[in-house]
Amino acid sequence: MKIKLTLRIWILLIVVALSVLALFGSPMNFFQKGVLVTSVEQNSTIYEQGLKQGQIITGIDGQTVENLESYSKIMQEKFNFKIIENTSKNVKTIIDTKNSEIILFSNKPPRITVSEIPKTNIKTGLDISGGSRALVKAQDRKLSSSDAEDLKKIIENRLNVYGIEDVKITKISDFSGDYYVRIEIAGTTPEDLKDLISQQGKFEAKIGNETVFIGGKKDITSVARSGQEAIVESCEGSQGFYRCSFRFSVFLSEGAAKRHAKITEKLKVDSTSEGNYLSKKLDLFLDDKLVESLFIGESLKGRVTTQISISGSGQGKTEKEANENTRSEMNKLQTILITGSLPYKLEIVKLDTISPSLGKEFVNSIFLAGFAALFAVSLFIFFIYRFMSN
Repeated sequence: MKIKLTLRIWILLIVVALSVLALFGSPMNFFQKGVLVTSVEQNSTIYEQGLKQGQIITGIDGQTVENLESYSKIMQEKFNFKIIENTSKNVKTIIDTKNSEIILFSNKPPRITVSEIPKTNIKTGLDISGGSRALVKAQDRKLSSSDAEDLKKIIENRLNVYGIEDVKITKISDFSGDYYVRIEIAGTTPEDLKDLISQQGKFEAKIGNETVFIGGKKDITSVARSGQEAIVESCEGSQGFYRCSFRFSVFLSEGAAKRHAKITEKLKVDSTSEGNYLSKKLDLFLDDKLVESLFIGESLKGRVTTQISISGSGQGKTEKEANENTRSEMNKLQTILITGSLPYKLEIVKLDTISPSLGKEFVNSIFLAGFAALFAVSLFIFFIYRFMSN
């Protein structure tokens, strides 16, 4: 008996097909070979050579990387530490990715972490995929219970602004009464977590030696994060090097605006080919390092203004990479301006990896149950329509 494909059945088939696509993405994901780069130590040689987080390694020295197991086997055979550690001779390593070839000369394996390529679009948490954990305390300071609670809230606020999901932050104490903050983030490496929390994020804007405003709610009422008041502008450069610029608006408190007016009132006006500017620039410092110097227009001399524009730049080997790095720099600066600096510099007491407590077998069981349910529903609909057609 033939079954008539009615409109309802077509709708059901389309919904099932779209659900499968949303869950698994492209069918090619199942056949893709290699390993996914989850982190690369910044400023390392391999980072400068072009290997970035998110790239897929498909081969090493002509050997095909099938999965995480084959990657580990190739690297262990290549970097036999008992031999390498006794020589200063660099070893040539050719790393093939989907889009490029990277050549590295070193007697140590590349400082990267890799994982299996995800087969689905599902993002799992700490219980399934594991992550990293850090135990931190204030450097050269003993935290009280209330201090640790305040620090916990500030870290939560900062990580929330960054948009990081599945974060667990808890306040703990030891037998001696010292308080610590424990941070757990799913899907990150210990190196990633260290980068997120190691910097205090102290922001200062100075004219000469005088501070105009600092990051945080005391001096800053709002920071633009989208629209025409927060944009990454067009990139310039040629093959091999690109630079992009960004700008966004910052809204100051009345006190910071008056401070800006008082300091600029004393400055002279210099005439240049590009226009008239005050004799000193607005210098931006992040963790006591100068990150940008901005010209101050003549019209701002002695003026109480609550809105100013912050600008900066980023660079990369391709226009796309430069754009992504620039946007990342802008977001980092915006975050610190919004949240302010941490109340004290943090010391990482312990940094380790969290193993998934449920893991791959649990995920496989979920998919098996899902497919069984889908099959049962399809079978039920098949017999119902067959019975109705009779």
